[in-house]
Amino acid sequence: MAGYPGKPLLKKLGVKAGHKVCLLNAPDSFSRHLEQNDVRITHDLRLPPVDVVVLFVDRIADLERRVGDIVARLHPRGGFWVAYRTSGRGSDITEDVVCRIALAAGMVQNKICEIDASWSGVRLVLRNEIRDAIAYREVPPPPPLSRRVRRTTAAARLARLSTSGAGSTLRRARARSTK
Repeated sequence: MAGYPGKPLLKKLGVKAGHKVCLLNAPDSFSRHLEQNDVRITHDLRLPPVDVVVLFVDRIADLERRVGDIVARLHPRGGFWVAYRTSGRGSDITEDVVCRIALAAGMVQNKICEIDASWSGVRLVLRNEIRDAIAYREVPPPPPLSRRVRRTTAAARLARLSTSGAGSTLRRARARSTK
């Protein structure tokens, strides 16, 4: 891999063991390289939140179409890599274009790297204000409450009625009738 000699690709991308990585439009060589490591790889965004998303694009229209969906499913502390071709080959995407689209989507650039000889990447993260607003994605939901409710026994109800000292005449009459 070109750039950052001696540094593994996963370290460049910020992928750690146990992370959920979503690859979109990835070349086969890139997918095979990541499968050798202890990361969960998916090619589908339907099961959020995703820790790292790597989107390979050649056209601005593809990036604009996908960025909103990716931001909606990204973990608040996750990273979104936009990989674009550095060699000509018909790509109309540059680092500046990626940053402008990201800014409009509420993201900022925080890292650049060369993925291989023909692909470069820009890492985007959510702005702090937006990250704080969607922090609920980080915390797992509380366990569901049991629908089973324990009913009080007649003795407990009588004890509660007789110790209150005050109450309606009807309540005192009912308490006397059950004795």
